[in-house]
Amino acid sequence: MLIDFHAHAFLDKLAAGAVASLAAKAHIQPNSNGTVADTLRIMSEQKVDRSVILSIAVSPRTEHHVNDFAISLLQEPKFIPFGSVHPDSPNAISELKRLKSAGICGVKFHNEYQDFYVDDERAFPIYEKCAELGLIMLFHGGADLGFAPPVKTPPKRMRRVCLTFPEAKIVVAHLGGQRMEEEAAEYLADTNAYIDTSYAATAASPEVGMRTILAFGFDRVLFGTDLPWDTAAHTLSYLESMGFTEEQKEKIYCRNALRLLGLQ
Repeated sequence: MLIDFHAHAFLDKLAAGAVASLAAKAHIQPNSNGTVADTLRIMSEQKVDRSVILSIAVSPRTEHHVNDFAISLLQEPKFIPFGSVHPDSPNAISELKRLKSAGICGVKFHNEYQDFYVDDERAFPIYEKCAELGLIMLFHGGADLGFAPPVKTPPKRMRRVCLTFPEAKIVVAHLGGQRMEEEAAEYLADTNAYIDTSYAATAASPEVGMRTILAFGFDRVLFGTDLPWDTAAHTLSYLESMGFTEEQKEKIYCRNALRLLGLQ
């Protein structure tokens, strides 16, 4: 079984513009057109059984619509949609309750697009409510190709969130910190954080990726691609080159995700 814990899809009417805009901002080529149908096509071709579909509330104004879309994706059995809330939204807590009631099991934060540092205490009531509701919090970790420094979710700041909310279910994307993998191992390996492998096959050498995975241990690493920005085939080739055992790979590819998602 293969679960992609980090993928993106968009409303059909928005997909072309969203993918083109994001690709231009980060200077990267997409591997899909971002629609639900094309995401399902690539999943089928590359033998991905289920994908966690991540959306981002880039402003308080878009929050409700983003979550409407996430809730609509519950109708697709191959998708596990996450919602999103913005720390400046007066409705963030009620949106979290709405997501939970609808059957959504997690939320995505991208601190660059949402323009706040991950350990800004104005977001702490949101993190606390996520922990209380059992919602997984998935954070973009480290640098983003579309944004200049300073990085808003560096591992050192992420550590403060993990230590403040030790009971929370936290995933830090991109090996815990894109272009900051060594810092991720230093500051996050002894916390409650999981990491995913999204875009790592493009952004980090196999040597760096392997060291980071070993630092966190095989029980806290999740397979992820960042589709449409990378693919399962590329990510699998990257991980297969590291010489892990079949049991270790199975944990990364599905078992850890099933446990975290409560699907076992």
